Amino acid sequence: MPKRFPIGLTFLAALMLQLGPTPSKSDPLPSAYIAIIIDDIGHNRVRGMQAIDLPASLTYAVIPDTRHSTGLARYAHRAGKEVMIHLPMANMRNQPMSEIALTQGLTRNDFLHVIDRALIRVPFARGINNHMGSLLTQEPEAMSWLMESVRHRKMFFVDSRTTHKTVASHVARQKNVLSASRDVFLDNDRTLFEIDRQFRRLLKLARRRGTAIAIGHPYRSTLQYLTHAIPILEQEDIKVISISEMIQRRLAKQQIAAKTSF
Repeated sequence: MPKRFPIGLTFLAALMLQLGPTPSKSDPLPSAYIAIIIDDIGHNRVRGMQAIDLPASLTYAVIPDTRHSTGLARYAHRAGKEVMIHLPMANMRNQPMSEIALTQGLTRNDFLHVIDRALIRVPFARGINNHMGSLLTQEPEAMSWLMESVRHRKMFFVDSRTTHKTVASHVARQKNVLSASRDVFLDNDRTLFEIDRQFRRLLKLARRRGTAIAIGHPYRSTLQYLTHAIPILEQEDIKVISISEMIQRRLAKQQIAAKTSF
């Protein structure tokens, strides 16, 4: 088991000597982009505001049926940050669902109604990602209804990938919905040691592929880590962008690749 670093320990050895060696001007690296979604916004007002105040273009996924959902969505919008709906969906562990959730047994019209209610509680939302959903994201019909609703509202979808059996992204592509999938969970283990390890994995993916997407949460350790790590990224030639910009960049890259293949 990794050592639990106490918060404030010369910050994890000055963030492992600033994440790594600084690229030299004579050996420039190709630009890379990362998007970071902070899930579970809405439960805790103070932590939510701290997350939104992070100095970068992060995206904030707000759970609709929470005490501070509307206030924090408005706060994020005023701060110029991107807002999503973190929509609860049926899961394999039978964890309880809130009233605003997608569950088995709902009809196509029920899906529309749930999303309408979520949009009322999360103003300015531009997209949706799944909260839990390890069961529902395996069901092609349910995902088809969801993507039809997302497309109708001109939103985007991000698959949190809470199961390797998910079909959500596949169905999104079939329905011509702007979409993406999570690459890295930053804080399944909340220790600074493990958050650092996952963040480095994110950067490695971004350098190799040009882009990478992470999901984190408004945990104390995650917020402290990102507060220190984000300002260092510029010297790493890595830029943090919103998830909608990430989706557009990936789409543009795919379109260029398709044209050059002929």
